[in-house]
Amino acid sequence: MENARTLIVATLGPASSGKDTLDSLVDEGVDVFRINLSHGERSGHRELIRRAAAAGARVMIDLPGPKIRVRDSTSPFPVRVAEGDVLSVASDPSGLAGGVTGILLPPGIAFDRATVGSRVLIDDGNIELVIRSVSSSGLTVESVSDGEIKPRKGVAFSEDLTCFPPLVEADRTALHELAGEPFDTVAASFVKAPDTVSALRSELDSLGSSASIIAKIEDPAGVQNVEDILRIADGIMVARGDLGVCTPIAALPLLQKKLVALANYHRRTVIVATQMLESMTEHTRPTRAEVTDVANAVLDGADAVMLSAETAVGKYPVLTVRTMATIIAHAEKALRTGLKTIL
Repeated sequence: MENARTLIVATLGPASSGKDTLDSLVDEGVDVFRINLSHGERSGHRELIRRAAAAGARVMIDLPGPKIRVRDSTSPFPVRVAEGDVLSVASDPSGLAGGVTGILLPPGIAFDRATVGSRVLIDDGNIELVIRSVSSSGLTVESVSDGEIKPRKGVAFSEDLTCFPPLVEADRTALHELAGEPFDTVAASFVKAPDTVSALRSELDSLGSSASIIAKIEDPAGVQNVEDILRIADGIMVARGDLGVCTPIAALPLLQKKLVALANYHRRTVIVATQMLESMTEHTRPTRAEVTDVANAVLDGADAVMLSAETAVGKYPVLTVRTMATIIAHAEKALRTGLKTIL
C-alpha cells in the first residue's frame, strides 16, 4: 500500500500461518501481525512469531489478560437456554444453587458487588442473563434470550465485578515463556487503570525487552481512566468486541471517536479493532457498512485498523487485506485532497 499512513494489523491463525500466505499478506499491505495468546499452545506461538518476523512485518503479541470465560457446567455442553430459564453462576461448585443448571466461572469475581437487575453477557452478548439475586458466593440469573452456552466462551458483566491484580499470572507466564522471541509490541487486555501498564513495563524491563505497550480499552473503567493510561502507554486499542458488550451498543461509535481523538491529542498510537470486515470471513465482498466503518476510522485519525477472524480463520485472508488496503487508500486520498477527489 504505497505511501499509506494508516497501518494494517492482521491476526494470524490457521488460515494465515503458512509462509506463502504470510508473504502474500505483507505484499498486500500488512504492517503488523497480531498473535493472540488466548488460543493455541506456546510452542505454536513461538513458531508463529518467528515466521511473522521473517516475513518482514512487525509482530504484536496479545496477552490473555483477566478475561472471564465459562469454565464448567452442571449440565453437558452446550447448555441450551430459553427466555425465562433460571441458572446459577458461581466460581466454586459450593456456591451454586440447587435445582437449576449451574455455570462455573474462574476465581477473581466479587459477586457480592453485583446489583439485582444488572446483566451477565456470554459469547459477545449472544446470551443475555439478568441478575435476580446476589450472594457472596454467586448469582441467580434469568435468561432473556434463547441460545447455547458453550465452554470457554467469554463472560462480561454490565458492572465491574473483577478483583484481579494489575498483571495476572497468565500474562507473566506468557512473557517469560516467550522472552527473547522477536516481537515488537505487547497488547495488554482489559486495561482498567495505568497500574497495569506500569506492571507490564516493569516485567518487560526485567526480561530485557524494549517492546512497546498497547493498552486495550475494553470496558467502562478503561474508558474512564483512558487519559491516565495514555500518559504512560505507547498507545491504545479501541477493542470493540468486549467494549461493545460492556457498554450500551448505541454508544460504541461515539466512544470510538472519543478514544481516537484523545489518543491523537496525547500523540499516542491508536488501533481500531473488531469486525471491521467481518463478512469477508465467509464472503469475497464486504458490506457497505464495513467499508464505511474502515474509512471512517481512517478519517477520524486512527493510526491502524485491525483484522481478527477475517485473517485468522477466514476463507479469504489475502483478499481481505487487499480490500482493506484499497479502502484505506481511498480514505487517505480524500484526506489529502480535502474530500475534493473521491472517484
